[in-house]
Amino acid sequence: MEDYNRLLNSLKPIDVIVAKKRDGLGRILNHYIVYLGNGIFVGNLKGSVKQVTYPELFELLEVYEPIKIRKFTGNHFDAKEAVIRVRQKLGQPYSFLGFNCEHFANWVQYGKETSSQVTNGFLILAGLGTLKLITGGDGKR
Repeated sequence: MEDYNRLLNSLKPIDVIVAKKRDGLGRILNHYIVYLGNGIFVGNLKGSVKQVTYPELFELLEVYEPIKIRKFTGNHFDAKEAVIRVRQKLGQPYSFLGFNCEHFANWVQYGKETSSQVTNGFLILAGLGTLKLITGGDGKR
């Protein structure tokens, strides 16, 4: 719990906690929660973009291990714009491919709904499909 308090005390508004599942296959993906300031966290999880209460945050931290803090690099005006972007997405449904927690965190910090994990996943699938076509699907040339 002391480590969590140190983590939470190090956050500045619009910083993002990046975390991985502590075990299992979910460790291959990063998960993102945005800190708005004043003890308020927002994430795109459990169905939609919503505020995450402290009990929910501590419950998440039992399952997800914070691996880094992605610091917000904008100025005071940029932070106000980021908060407006959060408000625009409150209640928006979660979509693994179209609007996941990484899309949301990037939207808040940078104004762009992107997910490198989704892009990389598609690239890997495209590469595997191409390899299958080249080899005739039997692994031989």
